[in-house]
Amino acid sequence: MGTDTVTLTFLFNMAMIVIFSITYSQISPHNFKALNPSDELTFLDFLFYAVTIQSGIGLPDVTALSDLAKALALCQQLSVIGSAYILLRLFFKNK
Repeated sequence: MGTDTVTLTFLFNMAMIVIFSITYSQISPHNFKALNPSDELTFLDFLFYAVTIQSGIGLPDVTALSDLAKALALCQQLSVIGSAYILLRLFFKNK
């Protein structure tokens, strides 16, 4: 497996984090809530949310409330699964 594939997969995942962070912050009102209801969500909160989803760690201090927010998080999770599948397939193909 070439380093180009690994690099492209890394860049793809970084791009997904940025794209979803921006998307989450743009649809924010009434679609997400903070763990502490008195906190106002910032872009950093959505960046953290996107990184935890993309890395497969789990959900942080932000909760998706609407179907739209849940569907976007699901799409992001599927992008992780897809990129992992591609890397594993290429890895085992070269063995």
